[in-house]
Amino acid sequence: MTQTPTGTNCEGPFKKQLAELADLINWLHNEHDKSYVKAGDDKVYAYGGDGFVLVMDASVWKGLIEMITPKGGLSIKPSEDGKISVTSAVEGDAAIRQILKDGISGIRTYYDGRYWSTPKTSSGTAT
Repeated sequence: MTQTPTGTNCEGPFKKQLAELADLINWLHNEHDKSYVKAGDDKVYAYGGDGFVLVMDASVWKGLIEMITPKGGLSIKPSEDGKISVTSAVEGDAAIRQILKDGISGIRTYYDGRYWSTPKTSSGTAT
């Protein structure tokens, strides 16, 4: 499931936020336990808590990605021309950028606070 938007067209008004979302997805996949649920033929992954949710199928950037925040939600998917499309019920690019920013921050904060690593001592054992 480690696919980044490399090879997809993340141009347009949300290019920066989509790159930050790609970093978040890779971080979640690499640093945190994951499991999927079957939805038809697809494996679906859901991350989040505290009102912030990120849902995607195993194809990541080739399928639908949904982000839900307390201020609204959005859908991200490839369009017919291969570009990444971001749609939302909220109006305006600034509002969509804010939902992406809030969602990325909220999910990262949730997982940063939830997981921890065992500290290592010089002898290699935990204290």
